[in-house]
Amino acid sequence: MSTRSRHEARWTHAEATASGRLPRNAWWMLPLLLGLALLALYGGYRVYMGIDTVTYEVRQCEESLTEQSSWDEVQAAACDPVPAAPVTMALMQGMDRIEPDDVSGSVLTWDAWPVNSPEHSVDLELQDPAQTVVIAEPEAQRVRVELTSDASETMWGGFIGGRGPTSYWVLITPAG
Repeated sequence: MSTRSRHEARWTHAEATASGRLPRNAWWMLPLLLGLALLALYGGYRVYMGIDTVTYEVRQCEESLTEQSSWDEVQAAACDPVPAAPVTMALMQGMDRIEPDDVSGSVLTWDAWPVNSPEHSVDLELQDPAQTVVIAEPEAQRVRVELTSDASETMWGGFIGGRGPTSYWVLITPAG
């Protein structure tokens, strides 16, 4: 009686018996592949959305600024850092209101913020009325957006947009 390998056809020899190992059961590969796929999706999401720490520094200006103000006008407005404690600020991601993770001096910080998301806006509440509030990008040296207020000029808000820097200034010009 002769033997045949498993890859040989059955009709090779009528009395041949198959030799060799049976195919292995690789069930353990499925959880491994699923874990790797989830890890790749999570890493891709963090890179695509630009997950990073975002800071907003609160500054009080001597002159009012608008969205069309140049960086020279921002510098001339004498905007100095002020404590952020009297300011209640939240970033809105769609309809979700997200409070800062840390408030230190004049800086409000949000950790793990999706910088590249296109649905960001700012909700700002002041103790005293303000004449204007603008959001500026100090790294790009430009004013990004002018916020709009309610009738009391203590509640301010506006759309920031996505794909911005990770450092902003909130430039507040007090009323009066």
